[in-house]
Amino acid sequence: MNPNPSFRFYALLIIAMITWGFAWPSGKAVAGMADQSVIIFWRFLATAISLIPVVLIMGKSFSLPGKRVIFEVTLGGVLYTIYNQFFLMGLETGLAGSGGVLVTTLNPIFTYLIVNILAKKFFSKREVLGLVLGFFGGMVILQVWKISWDHLLVSGNLFFLLASFTWALLSMNSHKTGEKISPVVYGFYVYAIGTVFDLAFAWDKGILSVWSLGWNFWFQIFYLAIVSTTFGTTVYFFASTRLGSRTASSFIFLVPVTALFGSWIFLGEIPMISTLVGGGFAMAAVYILNQKNS
Repeated sequence: MNPNPSFRFYALLIIAMITWGFAWPSGKAVAGMADQSVIIFWRFLATAISLIPVVLIMGKSFSLPGKRVIFEVTLGGVLYTIYNQFFLMGLETGLAGSGGVLVTTLNPIFTYLIVNILAKKFFSKREVLGLVLGFFGGMVILQVWKISWDHLLVSGNLFFLLASFTWALLSMNSHKTGEKISPVVYGFYVYAIGTVFDLAFAWDKGILSVWSLGWNFWFQIFYLAIVSTTFGTTVYFFASTRLGSRTASSFIFLVPVTALFGSWIFLGEIPMISTLVGGGFAMAAVYILNQKNS
């Protein structure tokens, strides 16, 4: 008997979320092997190339409808390059598990907060509760009781916070542009433009020196580009069309959990109590904010 189609999409979604979560220990493994701009260049180039057959198989057009969309995808490429810079800078000194929980739980909270402020919307009691829980969870993950400039830098949390804020801006950009073109086409142009934009920074940072770094570097680049991004994102978009964006987005709660688990398995990072407690509050906040108004 063939399994239910919905069951297959649920299974694929779980696998996709695992690939996203494991991107954190993978990023930690590759961070520091080369300059951040060099790592970003090769990751973006590999991802852009791998998305070409996906766009063609899905029967989507590469054409962009108007100057406004061209500007938006260009902005997306710049924002995603900046996000990856903060991502790798945080991972060079910080823990992949803590970063994975902090960024993936604060991303939607930052996005929700910025969107509502720009729209000048009043917050409901449910939204206030969610934002307060999210703020409290973030403070616990950051270990606010011992906050100092040195702690923020050494823990990588300053860069993780900047990455979360940048991702919120990118999410707003992608949502707006996604109403006009396919998300997969948007992704292709973001990575392609990001590759060109980042080339200016990577050119004199040993862009070709990576060929001497060995198989581990290229394995991590392959995982981050092909497995986590191209496979994981494509599955997520497909599942969203079949199961609904609300159902698909609920699976994102698996990302911080798998980031912690992957960092423990592959890097030997023991999850801190503050990360577990704060992450729990932050995930509860995201759940509350995602609920429909009654």
